[in-house]
Amino acid sequence: MSHTRQPVTSPGHARLAVFAPERQSLPLEEALDLLLRHAPTVTASEEVPLFDADGRICFAHVRADLPQPPYDRVQVDGYALRSADIADATPERPVMLLVTQHLYAGDAPGLPLEPGQAARVTTGAVLPQGADCVVWQEDTLADSQTVVISRSLAALRNCRMRGHDMEAGSLLAESGDVLHSGTLSLLAGQGHDHVRVFCRPRASLLATGSELVLPGAPLPQGGIYNISSTLLGLRLRKMGARIVRMATKGDNRRELQAYLAEMLAGSDLVITTGGASVGPRDLVPSIAADLAAQQGGSLLFQGLRLKPGSMTLGAALPQTLLLGLSGNPVAAAATFGLLAVPVLKKISGATRYAPVRQKAVARNDFGSFRKDERRIVLARLEGKDVYFARDARRMGQPALCDDCNCFVDIPAGSSPVRKGMEVDIILP
Repeated sequence: MSHTRQPVTSPGHARLAVFAPERQSLPLEEALDLLLRHAPTVTASEEVPLFDADGRICFAHVRADLPQPPYDRVQVDGYALRSADIADATPERPVMLLVTQHLYAGDAPGLPLEPGQAARVTTGAVLPQGADCVVWQEDTLADSQTVVISRSLAALRNCRMRGHDMEAGSLLAESGDVLHSGTLSLLAGQGHDHVRVFCRPRASLLATGSELVLPGAPLPQGGIYNISSTLLGLRLRKMGARIVRMATKGDNRRELQAYLAEMLAGSDLVITTGGASVGPRDLVPSIAADLAAQQGGSLLFQGLRLKPGSMTLGAALPQTLLLGLSGNPVAAAATFGLLAVPVLKKISGATRYAPVRQKAVARNDFGSFRKDERRIVLARLEGKDVYFARDARRMGQPALCDDCNCFVDIPAGSSPVRKGMEVDIILP
């Protein structure tokens, strides 16, 4: 199946704008806005089984073909009857009705009930024509032919009429919705075993740095194992991306540029780690600028005004985005959540992709930090409470815990955050 992408152009221009040096470092919100405005959109779709569609993005509106329930349905085990027949029933003057049929869940509709008649029914059975309520079996005295009822019951009690939960034509899922067990079960209730979804966005991941060593290989003097590719690769997969290429390359400009060009040609999003700063071996910014210029793209920004992740760049090519993250795993994880997650949602076809901001109460302290810079801290939100991931006994870099689900946004100039303080939260 071909994987088509919607070409990206700046409004009113056939080509993306040329990089302006004065716009190198941007606030987080401006950088994200640029990435979202230039993000390509996957337009191809595929049919997948319902069990494989959890977390996928619905391609087209899906409406109900059948009402739910599809027939007048019995809700309890008991006796179906006409409420008018027992309107005057009391313990002193009970009413006796003739039991004319037994109906079970899965049976075809029974015979219509005449006045003075009842049907023995079980939960899920079709309510017989003429009946308008069901009396609980424990509230009756019965033998094989009759049932005695000693109190009245209102019409429609213990039965659910056809279309009560959902009428035919009701909207089950909209294009751009993230499908989940609830919506998928509704589709199953309509008899669907497949659903059409957007194709997964294609992502590539390039870790740069001559010091990087692949896990499993001997570690030489001065080398470090590459953990960013594992970290971000797993998070890309969790986001529903299809990883088409993943590589680790040293600081060789020619090799990096050639490999990056190949990645960009076959991906909707390319993420690099490392080499995004201003040192002599930080080659990603100049390579990104060269590739963008060659393909009519734009280097959108080179730097974010926050910590961690200040050394982050973004570039837009006609049908691809490039996001250059720090080689520091904590900084890479932070900027991945803040930038790559909403971008991937938009590329995937989701209609709701913007991060959500809210207030929360800190339940532990976050100590000293540079007050002249905006600080973004990975944390865990539980209801209205937020917990900083600071338990070093659990792991060497607690900010990489999978239970971190939000960011605490600490403005420049703020005092250290203490337990009980109200803080700003960003939910990707």
